[in-house]
Amino acid sequence: MRGALRGQAPFVMGMEENRENNIGLFGRLPIFTSIEGFDPEDPLGIVAEVNEALSVHVQNLLAMEYLYWYRRGVTPIYARTKEVRPEINNKISENHAGEIVDFKNGYFLTQPAYYTSRKEDETVTDTVNQLNEYLYRSGKQTVDNELVDWFHTVGKADCFVRSNDDIEQPFVAYALDPRSAFVVKSMSPGNEPVYAVHSVVRDKELILDVWDRFNVYTLKGTVTGTLTTPTPNYTCTAVEVVDRKPNPLGEIPIIEYHYNSVGMSAFESVIPLLDALNELMSDRLDGVDQFIQSLLVFYNCTLEDDEGNEITPKYVRESGALFLKSVGENRADLKEISSQLDQSQTQVLVDHIYKQICIICGMPMVQSQGVASLTGAAVEMRNGWATAETMARNTEDLFKKSNRFFDRIVTKILREKNLLDVRLSDIELNFIRNDMYGVQSKAQALQTLLTAGLHPTIALAKSGISSDPVADFENSKEYMKLRWGDPDAPIAQPKEEIVESDNFTGGVLGGDEV
Repeated sequence: MRGALRGQAPFVMGMEENRENNIGLFGRLPIFTSIEGFDPEDPLGIVAEVNEALSVHVQNLLAMEYLYWYRRGVTPIYARTKEVRPEINNKISENHAGEIVDFKNGYFLTQPAYYTSRKEDETVTDTVNQLNEYLYRSGKQTVDNELVDWFHTVGKADCFVRSNDDIEQPFVAYALDPRSAFVVKSMSPGNEPVYAVHSVVRDKELILDVWDRFNVYTLKGTVTGTLTTPTPNYTCTAVEVVDRKPNPLGEIPIIEYHYNSVGMSAFESVIPLLDALNELMSDRLDGVDQFIQSLLVFYNCTLEDDEGNEITPKYVRESGALFLKSVGENRADLKEISSQLDQSQTQVLVDHIYKQICIICGMPMVQSQGVASLTGAAVEMRNGWATAETMARNTEDLFKKSNRFFDRIVTKILREKNLLDVRLSDIELNFIRNDMYGVQSKAQALQTLLTAGLHPTIALAKSGISSDPVADFENSKEYMKLRWGDPDAPIAQPKEEIVESDNFTGGVLGGDEV
């Protein structure tokens, strides 16, 4: 919950125990309800319903808290202990989780998302352009960046939108901390949102704002336990409804976004591999230290200084040299126990683990694969860019699905303020990513398809050179007419003369007579 966690890193020594015993890192659980709305005259029923949803949200909260700090480099490697030579215990955390999230953020939103017209109408196009201007003023581009960062980190993100009195900025949007907000959906087909909750914790007092389509409720409750102990026992309980106001929007203002269909974060599925990589890197450095700080074994000898005092290992390390005295007839000897780790074989394992992390997460591999004969699409497939694009498109579809609720609220606000008459059927959200990989092959495919007579929008789509074929065609229509002619002009069909004949031989086309 927001307010309880600001600036507090988790209790590192309990991270491994938390993950194994208390936190299921298998995606965020969806929260469903069987009701279709609240009864304003039944405050006890509202409290009971919210408490049931809170019990699921706390499970998600524990996982999101773990993932939030894991992305920031707080990993179980810092809690590791050694029984043999505990004084040599390096703890190396390579923050590949942060690397994965940063790549996903930059690749998914290479440029800000924007709306385009779905109709070839200049009036609609002008309206959509004005909508983009309002979205820019509301800060939606920054909000999108924050939402993408959140769902790549913890698996889900929450956006809040409300009406604003400023005519230049008729609505505003915010990215909420998903640990303090959630949406409860109906069990009916379609899983439409029923209500949404935003929570704040102040001095163990829980304050909940709850929206359904008709009212906004304020609830108070209590918080027990903490998230920063080895065994979290965090619970949230709503106690009473203290206020109720009409919902001026008539919509649920919190919209939930997801990275994938199961609510996992971008690196959640590879956390065991990330932990193994940290262990391996720490052990490599331990191996170097243990080789340098190798043990000494004394055979058949006594060690005394000039004054006859027993020599300690500390004295040996400080002096750097020894004079050995044999005991009886046995020859004195000094040997060093040292075994150096095979770094080349270890690097093979490191490379394999990192490669598996990249494959599972859909992240391109930076290192060269040593196959110079592959070019074009083969390189794109081999290095993982094709997988990255496939996963980004899947996330794009889920983003658009959630964003339709945002569109519904924004268009409703603009119509009610008589600022812009825009309909959901007029607009489509588009993403622009860097599609320059294999651009030469794509350009050649585009030229071939255009030469074959395909309509430019079809050719742009099939060649893969455009992420928005319709808009790119509209912007390039005049240039394409000069080069390829007008694609919308009717094509004269040659007249074919049909000759009737009664002489049917019973044969088949291209074959012999039967």
